[in-house]
Amino acid sequence: MKRAMFMTGVLAAALSVTAAGAWAMDKECGPKGKHGPRHMMNFEEIDANQDGKITQDELDAFAKARFDKADTDGDGMLSAEEMQAKATENMKKRAEKRSAKMLEHKDANGDGKLSFEEMQSKGKKRGGKMIEKMDTDNDGAVSKEEFEAAKAKMEKRHGKKKGACDKAPAEDN
Repeated sequence: MKRAMFMTGVLAAALSVTAAGAWAMDKECGPKGKHGPRHMMNFEEIDANQDGKITQDELDAFAKARFDKADTDGDGMLSAEEMQAKATENMKKRAEKRSAKMLEHKDANGDGKLSFEEMQSKGKKRGGKMIEKMDTDNDGAVSKEEFEAAKAKMEKRHGKKKGACDKAPAEDN
């Protein structure tokens, strides 16, 4: 029971921190993620009494409302299934927005579908630049060593640490 209460407290604190950081951001841009800006929430969503100020009570109420929405069985706690469902819902919404935006930008013939050629329309130019940047010996191709060096440089620039994800999968015997 203590562990469940502790986890609930940690999650509530995390939601509060998320809300606190998000309210200060531009409502159209939000935080920049791996794939560009993401909309999270806006000031008006948190400013419940619309007085132009956000109080700790409003921030707490906003976090509680988000928690309650995720608590689909209403037991006052979030199970792994409820958290996964919320994460899946959020990912689905982001994927829908990204797909619509991609169609808007790349659907040259307006048929609501993307052909391989439409998908690659900007990719060839970008792919050529990628080869150019990674090909340090200027032989027109990228060796495994050049690829790994570029990957390490990018990981260093983005602060990625080597971990379990970098290990090769174990082979089944």
